[in-house]
Amino acid sequence: MMILYHRTAKQNIQSILIGGLKPNKIGIVYLTPAPDKTKSFGDVLLKVDTGDLRLTAFEDCSDWEVLCWGHILPKNITILMN
Repeated sequence: MMILYHRTAKQNIQSILIGGLKPNKIGIVYLTPAPDKTKSFGDVLLKVDTGDLRLTAFEDCSDWEVLCWGHILPKNITILMN
């Protein structure tokens, strides 16, 4: 289990609370360990418990980007800031 963060637009919140964070076409949800560095990516900050999903971070960007492989369920998401 790891706690990471995701930013999104306000209009995405209802969908995320119902269906969770769905991966893109290659199976990734982009998360961050440093939510203060992502303010330009959306209005709402989400706290995400990644559970047992596989995570990948590359050395040159690991302080701001972590790749999460798979669907993050709504029960693992908390809205921190609107």
